[in-house]
Formats: sequence, C-alpha cells, structure tokens
Amino acid sequence: MWGKRLSIKEKIDFLDQLGTLIVSGIPITNSLKIISYQTEKKNLKSIIETILDDINKWLPLKESFSKFPNIFKIFDLSIIEMWELTWKVWDSIEIIRVKEEKTKEIKSKIIGAFVYPIIIIGLSVIMITIFILFVIPKITDMYKDAKVNLPKLTKFVIDLSDFLQANIFYICISMVWVIWCFYIFKTNKKTKIYFDRYVLNLPIFWKLMRKKILAMFTSSLWTLLKNGVIINKSLEISSWVVANDYYKKEIDKITAWISAWEEFSKMLGIENIKTSTKNNIFPIELASIVKIWEQTWKLPELLLKISDKYNKEIDIVVKNLSTAIEPIVIVVVWAIIGTLIMAIMLPFFNMVNVI
Repeated sequence: MWGKRLSIKEKIDFLDQLGTLIVSGIPITNSLKIISYQTEKKNLKSIIETILDDINKWLPLKESFSKFPNIFKIFDLSIIEMWELTWKVWDSIEIIRVKEEKTKEIKSKIIGAFVYPIIIIGLSVIMITIFILFVIPKITDMYKDAKVNLPKLTKFVIDLSDFLQANIFYICISMVWVIWCFYIFKTNKKTKIYFDRYVLNLPIFWKLMRKKILAMFTSSLWTLLKNGVIINKSLEISSWVVANDYYKKEIDKITAWISAWEEFSKMLGIENIKTSTKNNIFPIELASIVKIWEQTWKLPELLLKISDKYNKEIDIVVKNLSTAIEPIVIVVVWAIIGTLIMAIMLPFFNMVNVI
C-alpha cells in the first residue's frame, strides 16, 4: 500500500468524482463502489478496495487515507480529520481537490516554460553525439589518406571523437553514477536540506522557485485558517506543503516561537523595515500583512490576496524566462554545430593546395 501512487491528474479526477457523488446524496461507500466500477485503472481500484474495507471496519477515513502517503499528504489528512468531526466529508474532498488543482497549475506553468528548451537541447545532444561518434571518424580516414595538414580546431574535434569512441562505456557509467548521486543527494533526509537551499540560489531560476514556494505556503495557510485550524497547526501542516526542507526548517522555527507567544510578524522579519535589511526567506510584504492581521484578525482574507499576487508574479516570471531562455539555447546549440561544421570544412582548403 505504501508504494501505491496516483498522478496529480488522477488524484484530482478521483476527488472530483467522489465529491460530486457525495454531494448528490450518495453514501460514501456507494460512491467509492461506483468510481471503482467505472475506472479502468487497477491501481485506483486497489486503493478504493482498501478504503472500502477500512470503512466497513468502522475505521476513520483519515486512518484509511494515511495508508497511502504517496497520494494523501499531511495537508489532506488534516483536512479530512477536521471535517470528519463535523460529518462534512464532501467539504474536505472539495478543499483537497482545489488545493491539488492549484498545485498542478503552478507546476504546469513552470514545466511549460522549459519544455521547448529541453527538447531542443536533447535533440541537439543526440545529433552532436551521432556526428562525433559516426561521421567524424569517416572524415578522419579521408584526411589521413589525403595527407593534409589539419588545423588545430579540426585536430581538437578529431581527438574528441577518438576519446569518446575509446571511452564511451566509462562515460555512460559515469553519467549514470552522477545521476544516481544527484538523486541520493536530493532525496536523502540528511542532505535534502542542502539541496533545497542550493535550488533557492540558482542563478536565473531562484526567483521562480521562491515565488512557487510562497504561493503554495500562503495558499495552504489560507485554506487551513479559513476552515478553523489554529495558527500553530496550520503552520505545521503548511511547512510540509511547501516541499522544501530549507523553508520547512524556517517555518518550524516560526511555529516554535509562536508557541512561546512571540509575534508572528516579528518572526517573519517585520523589524527589517527599520533596518532596511532584506529577508531572503520571507518578503517584507508578507510580514506586513501578518502585522495587519495581528491588529485586525483578518489573516485568511489577506493571505488569499497575496497568494493570488504570487500566482500572477509566477506567470510573469515564467513568461520572461521563456522569452529569454529560448533564443539563448538556440544560439548556443547552433554555435556548437557551426563549430563542428567549420572544423570539418577547414581542411578542404588545404586539400586544394595539395592537389
């Protein structure tokens, strides 16, 4: 069960169907049976069977959903537990669905910005590799027979081709090893926090990463507070939603300070306004909004506005990145291809002199 997974789209579709059926007055057990009957996905059928079995044993829905941690996160379980107490499970299903749709929307925007450059780079790497491994060797033999003095650029390309041919196996093994090490560094509990911190400082992309995290943080915090979850618990759950261990560590510190009756806005860096110090974790505008809440007690409404603001800023950043990256990628790729073609063509001029 722990290994069961659903894509974001599959999860949204499941929650959408389940919520619609429950709102229509169909009991949750019958609703699950209908979805199981209609779906062709064996994975989803297996998940539904487990949930139905737990419901028949009178186990709480939260406990049943918690058996699938790769699908239902802490945020989902907290919302389900809260609404189970009021017998309004359909509300919890709708809240989780909306949250997943927002998450999917943000991810789609970011991925969409890099699809075209990645495709161009991938095809170019394949084309250049084939050129160096298969085309250059044949041309090299031709130059050897003609006994032409080769330019330095041509010699470099030929040497590169010879090196790749002689060491292609070790190069592939090294690439697999590097990818494996990267994966371990990214997922290991002890090193993930360093990876997450590094990502936030990547040139060009750092602004997009921070906007994404802040949008998810403020959106989840708004949802939880609006539905009656206390601030400490809301922060604790939101720290998991951001999916960044470095930010989670900072949010956990804030939660601990709030439990000690420290001001929320102070922990976010509101006092930086006086010293003109820049907070690289939380922007001063977020601290200002929280300060207003501490005086008006209208934090959910304010968080909704700033969450929408971050989403709009993500759109702008993604658009700007797409506009800037695409021509740069094309220029770099064609520069490499042009250099290879030039390296091949230069010796032809010497061949004319020999003839």
